[in-house]
Amino acid sequence: MPDVFVSSPEKVEKKPELAKKEAPVNPLAAFIPRPTNLRFETQEKKEKIVLLLRRHMITNIPWLVIALIMVICPTMIGRIVSLDFIPSSFRLIISLAWYLLTFAFAFERFLSWFFNVNVVTDERIIDINFPSILYKDISETKIDRIQDVSAKTGGFIRSLFNFGDVAIQTAGTIPEIYFEAIPNPGRVSQVLNDLILEEEKEKLEGRVR
Repeated sequence: MPDVFVSSPEKVEKKPELAKKEAPVNPLAAFIPRPTNLRFETQEKKEKIVLLLRRHMITNIPWLVIALIMVICPTMIGRIVSLDFIPSSFRLIISLAWYLLTFAFAFERFLSWFFNVNVVTDERIIDINFPSILYKDISETKIDRIQDVSAKTGGFIRSLFNFGDVAIQTAGTIPEIYFEAIPNPGRVSQVLNDLILEEEKEKLEGRVR
């Protein structure tokens, strides 16, 4: 097994092999190892983010298709049905209202994808969900409370684009935490297992971060 951790006499940092890679420049990536210039509100001073995960980009296709249909819908209706009986000013207002509704729908779906994230740090895992714009749900557990990690990739599309779910069994108040439809579920599972092993080694050796 390769050496995936880096340690020093004074300070021990858990650095799985995956987390050593440079973070991608694209801020819209769904799989970001060791993101730079990023913090979350409950992050501790010495806590390091190992992975930032979102649902795979391909999961956005359904709502993008709906938004595209909504965009072309007025044009298609105008070609099929004559709307000359409606005053032009009313038609303009209706069109503007429709496109504003379309934009609001697409923007809300994008925000939902962008801000619903899974965070893996060297101390814990955090699942951040925004069921609505005004409501936030956060589930988290310490690395040493994780009992089992399993990755699942099923179906042709998921296998083709390599995304799936990671189920995390915990000994905390939340028995299970799910990372849904994330890229590279197998690699994420390996990183979590590496962190668990390092946590156990620290306890056995009496090391303190």
